[in-house]
Order: sequence, then structure tokens, then C-alpha cells
Amino acid sequence: MQEIVNFLIENPDVLEKVVSGEASLLGVELDEVLGLVEGFLNGSKTTNLYWW
Repeated sequence: MQEIVNFLIENPDVLEKVVSGEASLLGVELDEVLGLVEGFLNGSKTTNLYWW
């Protein structure tokens, strides 16, 4: 998990794509992805996310 966090910190464009639903994190459970995104965004912008 730490490797994923480091990758997203180093590649904020990827984080934006994950948040917008344009990209996914293969091999990571949805609840973990949501937790990561919420952690990065401090919970302020995650209420309007839609995941398919």
C-alpha cells in the first residue's frame, strides 16, 4: 500500500484520473481506493465520486 501512496504522490495526474473515474488501481480493493482518495483529499471532495 505504501508503494501506491508514494506513486500517487509522485504522479498527481494519476490521482486526478483515479478520482474522476478515468483510471483505476488494479489489484486494490474499492474500499482501499476510496480510503486513499479520501486521505489525499482530506474527505472534503469525495462525496460526489461515482465508481463503476
